[in-house]
Amino acid sequence: MSDPDENTSTQWEELVEVGRYPTLAQAHEHGLVILAMGDPCWVRATVPVGEFSLHAEPQSVNPISHELLAYDKEQEPLAHRPTIDHALLRFPPGLGIYALWMSSLVLSFIWQGDHPAFVERAASSSIGLIGRAEWWRPFTGLFLHADDPHLVGNLLSGLFFGSLVARSIGPGRAWVLILFCGTLGNALTSALTYPESFVSIGASTAVFGALGILSGLGFAAMLRIRTRLPWAKITAPLVAGIILLGWLGGGSHGGNTDVIGHIFGFATGLGTGLLIGILTPVNMDYWRLK
Repeated sequence: MSDPDENTSTQWEELVEVGRYPTLAQAHEHGLVILAMGDPCWVRATVPVGEFSLHAEPQSVNPISHELLAYDKEQEPLAHRPTIDHALLRFPPGLGIYALWMSSLVLSFIWQGDHPAFVERAASSSIGLIGRAEWWRPFTGLFLHADDPHLVGNLLSGLFFGSLVARSIGPGRAWVLILFCGTLGNALTSALTYPESFVSIGASTAVFGALGILSGLGFAAMLRIRTRLPWAKITAPLVAGIILLGWLGGGSHGGNTDVIGHIFGFATGLGTGLLIGILTPVNMDYWRLK
């Protein structure tokens, strides 16, 4: 791209203007489209408007005009696509609700130490739920823990993931859904393992439900801005969630980790997060049109 002068065989009078742009960068950008077609082009500063005009040879005007029009239409979605807002986490972390949840876990842990029979009646159990219709077990099992490290681990991970969900969709809705996903995950585990006697305790199913909600929300948000994005980026929240699930929820060889419960907790959370992300209008989720 250059300016024709008296030393060139092409004079301005012989050229046709094919576009006018407010900045030199935009003129050069569209000029590259023309060059990619194999045609020459020239940029000229207009006077006194302060714009930049793009010129081409007369015989190439029609195909160039069609190509520039198609290029501009292709760029329109990019100019209006949602981008991440700096205030990505719009809600408070809900520390008050977390403190209530934490207190209930600690008090339940103290109570079960003094009343061992409480664990037998409240643990998540395939025989208890499916065989004896003890419907409360998938929920109450979330509040029981095997020992101090088990309790502390779930309290810390619950603080981290629970606060992120709370800041994404609001504390009240977040913790209702986290407990729902944990309960449903335990129920699905019992249904899968029945008639085998399978018993589990711990809030980790709910914690992985929170992780699943975050992955679902992120995946849904990326689907909203999928224009011209590679699938590797679109699925990044989902892949990250699965990696964390395997890293944190896989347990150790020969351990007593409820891996099935972790998977079902994550899966129910993922579905919940996707549903919320899809049904929530763009101006209500944590992505903002700019």
